[in-house]
Amino acid sequence: MPAPPERRKPGLEGVYEAREQRLEGRFSRPTGRAYLTIVVGLVASLLIYRFVSQRELGARRAALLAKQRAAEVTIGQEWTPLRDRLEKFVTERAGDFGADKVVLPDAKTWSERVDSGIYLRLRLDDSKTPEKIRAAAHDSARDAFVGCLLRGVNKALVAGQPDAGAVPEQPWNLRQAYAATRILTPEWVGEVKDADDSLRLRIFEQQYDKAEREEIPRAIDIVAKSDFFLLVLDEPADDPTAVKPRWTDGGIDSAEEAVQLVPHWVRVHVLDLKKNEEILKLRRRADATFIPAAGRPVTDDETLDAMQRQVNNCSLAQQVRAALQ
Repeated sequence: MPAPPERRKPGLEGVYEAREQRLEGRFSRPTGRAYLTIVVGLVASLLIYRFVSQRELGARRAALLAKQRAAEVTIGQEWTPLRDRLEKFVTERAGDFGADKVVLPDAKTWSERVDSGIYLRLRLDDSKTPEKIRAAAHDSARDAFVGCLLRGVNKALVAGQPDAGAVPEQPWNLRQAYAATRILTPEWVGEVKDADDSLRLRIFEQQYDKAEREEIPRAIDIVAKSDFFLLVLDEPADDPTAVKPRWTDGGIDSAEEAVQLVPHWVRVHVLDLKKNEEILKLRRRADATFIPAAGRPVTDDETLDAMQRQVNNCSLAQQVRAALQ
């Protein structure tokens, strides 16, 4: 009797055999060559990905630096000479004070109506080099001295703008100009060149976009419209031990604010930017006391500090105004 024909195995022979091995509990193990193939494939994929991503990163970096150079050619050529001029003025006033100087009628006219200008207040110790000036400018802010001294008109408020404040925006603070032109600094360019991943470079792209949209127009206004530079230098406190330590919970957050709380001498300078002439140079003491109005006494340290800074600064402003009369 002839043998029955061998039953045909369904599907591909290799697949069938692998299934039979699994059913019998036998598994085929990858060979060394298979492992090597997998590793080589992974390495090749990583190298290709890195090459492509680095190429894309380089193109984005080059595009960002090209835009930065274009901004440097426009606003940079106006801002850099003004910045150097102001910093030179500050460092030259860091030495011996000499005698008071009031140029009339220019100084009085300036104090009665201020159209626009630049303001900087910092400690005398922070005024001796451009690097110290730029670092300390971050803590400079519009304070009670400016509010009590200047009688500018808030043009935005007169025009009926709904977001206009009670006091005029001017004078601009030099801190604003430094912040607006940060993308023009060699430090910023160096950080962009060192950005070695897409996420970090994206941060610099966003910084440039914000500067182009909001900050550079402000810098153009500051450069083009400012006609004076008001500089206030706080000398060391009469009693250094009376200066409170810094604390950042809404209170004293800078060495500049700390010295404004205690009696000390202050230098006030005004530079006419159009004439390139110093029209005011005074040295006065910031030292005042206040008596709370009748009612519940103030005991909160933060509030008391703010009140003391305000009376010291307004007293200083009144002395400057008296010198102009």
